[in-house]
Amino acid sequence: MDVETTGLDGERDRIIEIFMLSLGKNGEVAQYETLINPQRPLPEEITQITGLTDAELKDAPVEAAVAPEIREFIGLGTPVGHNLPFDLRFLNAMFRRNNLLELGEGGIDTLTISRQLFPKLAIYPGGGGSHRLSNLMYHFGLQDAYANAHRAREDVMLLVEVFRHLQDYAAGSRAFNYPDALIYGCPTCGSAMHVTEDNGGSVLVCKNQPSCQVRLVV
Repeated sequence: MDVETTGLDGERDRIIEIFMLSLGKNGEVAQYETLINPQRPLPEEITQITGLTDAELKDAPVEAAVAPEIREFIGLGTPVGHNLPFDLRFLNAMFRRNNLLELGEGGIDTLTISRQLFPKLAIYPGGGGSHRLSNLMYHFGLQDAYANAHRAREDVMLLVEVFRHLQDYAAGSRAFNYPDALIYGCPTCGSAMHVTEDNGGSVLVCKNQPSCQVRLVV
């Protein structure tokens, strides 16, 4: 699942878009997607991030009309998300406002898994930060298939692929090995590295510059 919101405060801000993909134990697949009218103007920075505008949300249903559908779709399923507590915080606030059963705290958070598997994951050009979903997209070589336009549907479809790669890595069935500095950070100071291109090859440069000048060709 993934939600787009008017801000970061789970109580005061509102969900403006949600996409959910359900994978049943017998292989059945279902999906739910909707825009939601927050009944307030969108902050400019949210429009810049998501591309959504007040005009696009004007005729969307309000949360009271879709909250029961969203809760029913989730049912007793196990939520999976990247930074899942963020999504659950907004969903539970919406469910409380609409007298619906809240979700528990359980679920699968791929952000937590990434931090456990790759303690100091290097930051790729365009990745945005060590354990961001966009950075994992580059780390697993998924950028050609997923533009990651920061809309709920695109993020969920990318999340499915990232989750599979994390599972494979955890199970030891990864397709290739990573240099230690790429996932454990600078061998000198322990900071995450930046991936840069130099003469057609990849170079890891310590993020803690200028005090640390480590550069590694990978």
